[in-house]
Amino acid sequence: MKLNKFILPIAAIFFVTQASADPYIGASYLYSEYQAKSDNTDFSDENSGYSLYLGYQINDLLSVEAGYADFVDTHKDFEHIYSDAWLASTKLTLPITIFDVYGRLGIGHFQSNLGDTDDIYYGVGTGVTLGPVRVALEYTMYEAKIVDNSYALSAEFRF
Repeated sequence: MKLNKFILPIAAIFFVTQASADPYIGASYLYSEYQAKSDNTDFSDENSGYSLYLGYQINDLLSVEAGYADFVDTHKDFEHIYSDAWLASTKLTLPITIFDVYGRLGIGHFQSNLGDTDDIYYGVGTGVTLGPVRVALEYTMYEAKIVDNSYALSAEFRF
């Protein structure tokens, strides 16, 4: 009898949260600033790239995302420089009518020609939702070996 008093509210919260959850897919255009330092290389520059991701909006405030980002792929001073990453993050969103502002905190496995690292990243952004489509602009800082920060223009499609 007492067990039902605890299980039923927890189960109700779980099912209400699941009923309001929305999966989505997205793609971003990235404009990244990077700094490559090694024995043979030491320079900074900007480059464009892309990101593809899957997300799951648990409720109006909380989402989780996982994806792939290709930040840098260029030839500079006779050396090939590249950096990409597999990313996972949590996003906390404050909805304001069709607009929203959000903050992100995540971890990524960053791969580059200077070595692989597992580092955190964080960012802020704003977006607008128009039906099943959401467009967002985001600024993100990385603790990675090559990529310093990036600006992203994203489009998401909700199911």
